[in-house]
Amino acid sequence: MIRSEVRIAWLCALAAYALTACGGDETEPDDPPVTAEPEPEAAEPEPAEPEPETPEPETAEPEPEAAEPEPEPPPERTSRPSACGDAATASIGPSGGALTVGVDGGALVDATVSIGPRAFAGQVGVTVQCASDDIVGAGYVPLGKPLHVATRTPHRFGYGNWARVRYVFDATAMPEAVRSRHLRLYWKADDSGRVAEPPMVNPEFDLVEGTVAFDTPGLGVFQVGYRADAGQPVSRRFAYRAIAGISMGAGGAAYFATKHHEKFDYIMPLGGAVDWVYLLDYITTRLTGGFCRHDQGGGLGAWCGVEHTGQQFEHRGVNYNNFYYQDSGGSFDREEYGKLFQDLAFAYGNPLMYNPDSPYLPPGVPNEELLRPVAQRCAAECRGERCPPPETFTIERGFYDDEYNPDGDLPVIMFCDGEDGEPLGKFDGNEPHDKPSDLVLAVDLNGNGRRDTYEPVIRNMYEPYGDVGCDSVPSSSEPGYDPIANPDPAGDDYDWYRNPLGTEGNWMYDGFEACGGDGAEPYIDAGIDGLLGTPQYRDGGYDWGEGNGRFDYNPNYQRALELNGGSMYLKLTPEQRARLQVWTDGGIRDLFNFATAANHWMGRLQAGGQNVGIYDDFPRIMPEDVVGAYLPGRYSDPFGELGQSVLMRYGDPWLDDETILETQDGQHVGTTIQALNRFMSMYDWVHNRWEHLEFGRANAAYGSRTETVFFHSERFGKTFRYAITVPPGYDDPAATDERYPLLILLHGYGQRPEDLPGTGVLLSGPMVSGAWARSLIVSPDGSCGRNDLRQCNDGIDNDKDGLVDAGDDAERRVRCARDAECTTGYRCRPQTFGKQGKGEARWCCREGMAHCGPPDPQCGLRADNKSEGGAVTYCSDGVDNDRDGLTDLEDEGCMGLLHLDTEADCREGSFYTAHQARKDGTPGGPDWEGALLDMIDHIDTHYRTRRPETVTVPR
Repeated sequence: MIRSEVRIAWLCALAAYALTACGGDETEPDDPPVTAEPEPEAAEPEPAEPEPETPEPETAEPEPEAAEPEPEPPPERTSRPSACGDAATASIGPSGGALTVGVDGGALVDATVSIGPRAFAGQVGVTVQCASDDIVGAGYVPLGKPLHVATRTPHRFGYGNWARVRYVFDATAMPEAVRSRHLRLYWKADDSGRVAEPPMVNPEFDLVEGTVAFDTPGLGVFQVGYRADAGQPVSRRFAYRAIAGISMGAGGAAYFATKHHEKFDYIMPLGGAVDWVYLLDYITTRLTGGFCRHDQGGGLGAWCGVEHTGQQFEHRGVNYNNFYYQDSGGSFDREEYGKLFQDLAFAYGNPLMYNPDSPYLPPGVPNEELLRPVAQRCAAECRGERCPPPETFTIERGFYDDEYNPDGDLPVIMFCDGEDGEPLGKFDGNEPHDKPSDLVLAVDLNGNGRRDTYEPVIRNMYEPYGDVGCDSVPSSSEPGYDPIANPDPAGDDYDWYRNPLGTEGNWMYDGFEACGGDGAEPYIDAGIDGLLGTPQYRDGGYDWGEGNGRFDYNPNYQRALELNGGSMYLKLTPEQRARLQVWTDGGIRDLFNFATAANHWMGRLQAGGQNVGIYDDFPRIMPEDVVGAYLPGRYSDPFGELGQSVLMRYGDPWLDDETILETQDGQHVGTTIQALNRFMSMYDWVHNRWEHLEFGRANAAYGSRTETVFFHSERFGKTFRYAITVPPGYDDPAATDERYPLLILLHGYGQRPEDLPGTGVLLSGPMVSGAWARSLIVSPDGSCGRNDLRQCNDGIDNDKDGLVDAGDDAERRVRCARDAECTTGYRCRPQTFGKQGKGEARWCCREGMAHCGPPDPQCGLRADNKSEGGAVTYCSDGVDNDRDGLTDLEDEGCMGLLHLDTEADCREGSFYTAHQARKDGTPGGPDWEGALLDMIDHIDTHYRTRRPETVTVPR
């Protein structure tokens, strides 16, 4: 969700870095071919006296060839005893410490456990010894002995205090074909009776020394194993397509590629909504919570706050009145949150309330409410003596809610929100708010027609249920429960790391299907208002789902769950899951907790059979002699030695607030170095994953080029566009038979395709040199259309007076003789309209302008002019302003009303889904998912993409 003010600096920094780091000594792709000047001829020497001829021998012996240097022998692997020895013990206190097994430990010699500061409150005895039984799964071979690290009582470590274990094995006994990517961790915690198969966090492999180090949130028995067929040849189908995404595009990439798994090999979401199960719960219980229920605390009108869940990296203190503000990647104040939620509702449907007549609006609210002027809708927010009477849409009685209106006798209202000043993100009930919220209703306790600070917003997401697991029993009531020694007797508690398939506390209702027919979680068939006996929507009420004999989600909420990439992944066959591999990241201070969401996604991938590698910031994967920037081609990982799938959680958890504010460490975009590393590591990873392809040096005379393509998409129902960058050498006549993998890059919220494809040109250096596979890089349009394009800077004569524009570009629209006299983005072009005077007049005009000439003085009257003549709007100008192939009332973005001055279909971003709602709230918005599918077909038809094939590669 990169906003314009930050993305420019970010991409400029990326450009500066890429030009220096990627280019090396290569010719830049956009430079003209280099023509070598002939060396000046040396003066001819004076002729010398001829030397007497020496007769050649009849048989000339060839010069003996120099012997090839002997290859260095492989390093000698470390051998360890096969039998276990003595246990090692130590006392570790609050300052932390380490325990390493000595020579008496036999097979465990050099095994180590390290405990950081603040992990223990007092002195704790720690023991390291062999466990009695192997714990690796079926089909896996133990790499070494089971290692038991124990304290007197089981101990779980908090965030930032995980322990680190160095597991050891006899390196001489490991088969040559086994590599680090084959190694799987097994863990049986001392407070659990089950064996977990968690991802490795910050793994370090030394297969010569025979060590595997990793972080762990608890102690117990650890063992590493490998598949019995590790490294053996296997047939794998390659689609030769990968999809990446930034922020909004990250969530789109995660679900789109998993849903259409046969079309992709790799998925690379950077900082986005990759796990909707977690994020929906975060939105619906914390971002909209904090108000006391009628039966809680001080009752309605009081404030109770939201209890922190303990999720790793999740922000504390977040609730409806206290949104977490951050300006990394944009200014995410209350107004921006509102736009974001509204666009999510256009895309998925409103997850907070269900209206069978509108996927967008709350029940009981007519679509006409969206067409009322904002000043009327927000009239109740006026402060002072001379205020107009409130015109708030109100349902006086009969809107029931189990939390905030159990008797249905309180009025509920539409209301306005939005930013009201410092501190940003915080709701101030004393200030006016001028942005209609659209999606939820508030309980108007004092009847003044506006939502005051502690008046609650209503949430109807699902029928009441107990999230207690398939056994229908909460852990605290399970036989043998002990909060320290046995907190989960049934082994059904959900935890992304320990138990990603757990059903208790997983934020989802688990019915008979999810529970394998053996049970189901309890629920009340009361409808989504949570109360029995309330009127249903079909009967003139506002409830839905009561009395139908099944558990009901708000269908919009359920739709978002069904589009969750991790959930879809677990439904694939083992063969399909093995094909899809992931590189993702998330900042530990991201305003939307995307590192937390990525944890949950990685847990689901691990549960599906992958070996996931999780790393805390980029130095973890860099050589020790490299600090800062990630250089392309240096860390190629063709066989997935970092992990079949990789999560990079960037950010330093121990920084002080001042440094965080100054550097934006771990935030939505991150520091400059983190932003660069996010791109470069992802690009390096994917361009080295097609390891069986051979790409030598490209002809640098034929560099990358970028073009924007418009085509009619049948599924989309109108024109769709994408920007495409062809790799260096694509236009070389000698390479016309060469075909290329396709990398799709989905842009972020508020961006457009033209914001990203330049990275394809900048990253061409490693492709020229052959360090990376040369690929086509495509950025499709995921924006909603044109919301902010003004008729006074669109390059079009909208009012047909022969003049175009002014205002925003009047100072740049100057007479010129050559391009160098124009500012960036403008070219010196011949005038195409009006009186030219003597000779050919030339003006600096933007390249995308339909016509070129002097600015229109009519536009310059006001800085906010959106019409050249005062009466022309986007929806009545006969111009396709949002470039979707439709104009005026043909365009659903106009909602059928001439006075609406936009052709856009939503606010700022589409989320790349088939939209459930049009902008007027009615069902059936544009199908962006279908547009992506049509785009892939269009690219395959018009560009030399590599066709899918099945090849033999090492497992």
